[in-house]
Amino acid sequence: MTTSALLLHMRRSLGRTAFPFLLVLVVLNTLLRPMGWRYEPMWAVYQYNFTVMLLGPLLAGVAAWEGHRLSRAAPFLSAHHRPLAMLTAVWAALLAWSAAAFLLGLALVLGVVARAGGFPPLGLPELLTPLPALALLGLACAVGLAAGWLSGGGGKIAAPMTAIVVFLAFLLLYSGDLSEFVMVGGATGSLVGLQPKADTQTTQVAFYAAATLLTLLAAAWSAALHHRRPRHLIAATAAAALCVLSAGHLASADPLYLEARPGDVRCQGTRPEICLGRGYATYEPRLRAKLTPLVTAMAQLGLPAPASFRQDALRSSPDTGQLSPDTIRGDSELLLDMFLGTYYGSDCAIEPGTPMERHHVNARYWLASAVGATTYEDPLVDPRLTSGSAPERNSVARAAFQGLAACDG
Repeated sequence: MTTSALLLHMRRSLGRTAFPFLLVLVVLNTLLRPMGWRYEPMWAVYQYNFTVMLLGPLLAGVAAWEGHRLSRAAPFLSAHHRPLAMLTAVWAALLAWSAAAFLLGLALVLGVVARAGGFPPLGLPELLTPLPALALLGLACAVGLAAGWLSGGGGKIAAPMTAIVVFLAFLLLYSGDLSEFVMVGGATGSLVGLQPKADTQTTQVAFYAAATLLTLLAAAWSAALHHRRPRHLIAATAAAALCVLSAGHLASADPLYLEARPGDVRCQGTRPEICLGRGYATYEPRLRAKLTPLVTAMAQLGLPAPASFRQDALRSSPDTGQLSPDTIRGDSELLLDMFLGTYYGSDCAIEPGTPMERHHVNARYWLASAVGATTYEDPLVDPRLTSGSAPERNSVARAAFQGLAACDG
């Protein structure tokens, strides 16, 4: 297929008509949702990929209608041995229009990241992350085109039915044990220190590409069963083998889609050391101003404070506090709770009526008072913390922190 032929198909494609609607969809889906990702290019790109869950079914519906229109010329195409070439050209034109909408939406997302400040240069992980999403769009387009091509007299309902079926298939796979077949993005929390697994992404792209080729070949052969050319049979055999192998790898792979990404944080200062993702560096002075009083307060009790606070920490520990986007941006209540959480294990249950609950209430009350944060009345607060002398308050607080530290579950 020549470039001029593709451009001709793009001008005549239903994708050209659908393009403004697809673009509006991705823009609204981006601007009307929370933008916690705006400080992280990786999180922004990976979160944006979830747009495929909406874009894919719509594209499948548009492709089904295009396939139905094309099926009217099936006898002519079959007689001239051209159904595969025509289906491929129409598929490429539709995918080009939908990919353009997807990439423009992605450019908008990266523009939001840039406006948030401190936009770092994109690395290979960020640049490759959209590829599985685009490949999944290609498969959805091929499925819709084949459905419309084979619809016969049911072309009027082929488009909406195909869109619904593809959406339900996406939904069922995404929420089930086979989510790796459609999971190409979406993250509700920070991805600092993390990136999608390269081998999983590569396998997904291989599976989508092979399944797309098989779908187009099957649709073409349905119109011309006696015109199976040797090279097409070889391509189908290779695609089927790749499809089976990649599907087996995806089905048996670790369900975790993310892996550690070294060098994604930068550390500054000591006592405490603060390590933030590249896009959060501007928050370091304000965050240090809030953490330093907490560290100083613990020194008054003669107890050690965490030496480091890291955004890429998997959990808090006595030596390391785990930072989240909310604590980094200065939520004092969450920051205090995070700091307090470094003194007891993440599996320790603070249940009503237990000593752990009393230790937690006393430790939090004292720490909030020491740094001038808001304190709350609680019947479990030791009276010596509210009306006792300084040595008495320190003694109660020290015992409370030691009680928390005794639980390392």
